[in-house]
Amino acid sequence: MKNHSTQRETMLGKTASYINRHHLALFALFFALGGTSFAAGNALLPGNSVGTKQVINGSLQTNDLSKTARSALKGNRGPRGPAGAQGATGAMGATGAQGVQGVPGQSATKLFVALDADGTLTKNSGATLATKAGTGVYRISFNTDITNCVYLGTAGQDAGGVSGDYNLFASRTNTSTVNVAIFDGSNALVDQPFYLAVFC
Repeated sequence: MKNHSTQRETMLGKTASYINRHHLALFALFFALGGTSFAAGNALLPGNSVGTKQVINGSLQTNDLSKTARSALKGNRGPRGPAGAQGATGAMGATGAQGVQGVPGQSATKLFVALDADGTLTKNSGATLATKAGTGVYRISFNTDITNCVYLGTAGQDAGGVSGDYNLFASRTNTSTVNVAIFDGSNALVDQPFYLAVFC
């Protein structure tokens, strides 16, 4: 036991003697090792940066991340969602102001006559002459060219008195005269009052 104590004291004495002789060198070595560790830490972390150990979970916000990190967080665009329900029909707007009245249109025809059975004109627009050429045959001349017009006649008069079946046939002579022939049910010419209109 005494031998062990003596050996420990001897080693401690030698260690102390070594430190006294080389303390400057040991201090320089310690400082160099510490400085290297500090420099290595600075090389791994850029300025104004923190490492994983310094970050508290859940404390970072989106604007704390770099553009590259924010881009990596974005997922692919999802499919288009279903169309929404149709909105309610809007209220009817107020009635607009009445527009300007248009120019009056032309009459359907300006050429017409009404004749008694004896060929007398009772109504006239545009006719210059009306004659009874024979039984059931009448000629009416107008004051314009009616070559490209059509003629519509019907038996009758304002006072009535026409009965039975009658057929009217109209034709044209020269450029302004309409011929009217009236037949009864047995296909015989007969005098009857009638109306004639010319449409151009």
